[in-house]
Amino acid sequence: MSGSSQLSQASFPCQHCQKSIYIPAGLPPTTAPCPHCGKEVTSPDQNLPAVPAATRPVQENPVDQPVRLEAPAKGRDRPAQIEDLVETQLPGAGGNQRRRKGNMAAVIAAVLILLVAGGVTFWLAQKWKKDKQTLPSSDSSTATAPLSEEQWRTTGWKDEAFKVLSGFMTAKSPIDRMKYVIPNEGVMDELEMFYPEGSDDSDTPKESFGYVMGSELDHKRGIFLMQYRQPAQIDMREYFAPIGSLDRVLGQEPSTLMEMAYRIDEDNLSKPIGINAFFKKTDQGLKLDASVFIQGKFRTFRAFVDYPRPGKTQVFRVVASEALSHELRDDKRYRTYRLEDFAYPKDYVNVPVLVESETGRILSELNWRGMNRDRKLRTATVELGWSNESPSKLQIVKIVCWEFLGVGGEAGNTAPEAPVPPAGGGH
Repeated sequence: MSGSSQLSQASFPCQHCQKSIYIPAGLPPTTAPCPHCGKEVTSPDQNLPAVPAATRPVQENPVDQPVRLEAPAKGRDRPAQIEDLVETQLPGAGGNQRRRKGNMAAVIAAVLILLVAGGVTFWLAQKWKKDKQTLPSSDSSTATAPLSEEQWRTTGWKDEAFKVLSGFMTAKSPIDRMKYVIPNEGVMDELEMFYPEGSDDSDTPKESFGYVMGSELDHKRGIFLMQYRQPAQIDMREYFAPIGSLDRVLGQEPSTLMEMAYRIDEDNLSKPIGINAFFKKTDQGLKLDASVFIQGKFRTFRAFVDYPRPGKTQVFRVVASEALSHELRDDKRYRTYRLEDFAYPKDYVNVPVLVESETGRILSELNWRGMNRDRKLRTATVELGWSNESPSKLQIVKIVCWEFLGVGGEAGNTAPEAPVPPAGGGH
């Protein structure tokens, strides 16, 4: 042990076991367990006047310091309290305090480094953000430039159509809905019938409507389409319901496959939903064809053709084609035409039409029966009506117009062409 270590220690005998106890020089009176016997012992006050020279042993070393009788053995077991107490009560004397000061300096240095690094990172982030916002004027002008007519017809119409559809579906009154629809004749009456005050389309999610990329010809005419389709789904609650009569339910008669298939189709499948949201570009922007929307959502075509109402007429958008009718096959005065709702192909009706009537001449371009050509389909707006006779019969009152690839026909475009005179001047 070096001389500096010797000068920093003093010793005194234990009051109980008389063994020497080493303490730091200058330690005030301290009570702690003896490291030898473990009993409480109090260190002497080292600041008391020195003992007279006559009573002090002669020392070769003139330095006034306590005599160290013995060095503590390496690894000696002793209570930790005396060492901890001595080291904590001697400022500047132990290595632990120096280590604590060194650790504190390291922590402060690390904090300063982190603060500097964070400040530099923040400055770089702000500089990058500022540089990004101050792009060249040519790039910013390109980003905000209005879409061309061709770009709007391709993609730009979608945002506007969705806003119009959302406004129509969330409106609470027929008058509010009229702001978003094409103001055709009779539309207000339809809105008042199917959308009374306070009603909305909350049962139909507008987010489920998909954009249909129609033909370029449709888009040039300003006609655009969004569709909502929900196919029929099996209702498991009805899957095990009884089939047929009471005898079949009780097992006395077996159910036929046809009866089982009919029951599964009619009772176990939920009804499909098909809504066509057609939009037409006007001077006031895109407007919704409310009549087509109502026809799809409320399935008005099926309700009209399935339940006779004498004298009642109504306008529908349909897919028209010529159909074979076994009942009227041999009557050359009539041809039968199939009219179906293009939102629900299974909702259709066959209507006989007099060949020589104006309606018959208009529909004659669909004729294919007995001719060497494929079946022809056209979409059209038609007015259907029930006759006043008993039993009432369904008939085509008027062909309003042919539709342009789905919608948007103009009244009068179905006028039948004048018959072509036979060759030779009719001879």
